[in-house]
Amino acid sequence: MFAALIKTLNDHGRGTHGYSALAEAGYEKARSGPEAAAYYMLAKQADDFVEFAERMPVPAREIDGMFDRISANAAALDAAVAGGDRAAILDVLNTIAQEAVAMRNTG
Repeated sequence: MFAALIKTLNDHGRGTHGYSALAEAGYEKARSGPEAAAYYMLAKQADDFVEFAERMPVPAREIDGMFDRISANAAALDAAVAGGDRAAILDVLNTIAQEAVAMRNTG
């Protein structure tokens, strides 16, 4: 489910265009999907990274780190949704939100 967003990112490259494509796909899913909050949070995470990357040069390790984080978050959401565990879904959403706040504080 959420892994499809990571495929979108890989298909468009791991630069700002790829993260923009992931964000748009996530926002679209959030408009009509049953897991709107999860799609929105992944889209917002990607969108925030694009905003960050457009303001300043981003070292390769930061780009790789973001890919690792967003991939892990998508996989964790897939697992939590598949397990039907709402508490686990909320935990992952909280992790994504905390990462977003941390990124805003460094940018």
